[in-house]
Amino acid sequence: VGNCLCDSLFFAIRKFKQHPEPIQTTVAATIDRNAENRMRVQNISVKLTLGAAGSSLAHLDRALDQFEEFCTVSQSVRQGFPVTIEVYDRDGLRLK
Repeated sequence: VGNCLCDSLFFAIRKFKQHPEPIQTTVAATIDRNAENRMRVQNISVKLTLGAAGSSLAHLDRALDQFEEFCTVSQSVRQGFPVTIEVYDRDGLRLK
């Protein structure tokens, strides 16, 4: 999930000939028992941190609006449980 989202964001920004790298990805999952007492993933949270200042990336707003829809893995996984995504720039400013 994290790798696919990272690649999707990277591709979306690079379409505009911008350089967001390096991108750091952190993923955390919550695992708990379901109604049948079986261990299951309940949700995943993903934090993507760009290696550039958000203000230095042209068309960043368009890339941020689009990249999730092109991530095959997270869109598939979301059919089973929530995936939350946060995007930050290198200075810690939350972009999404």
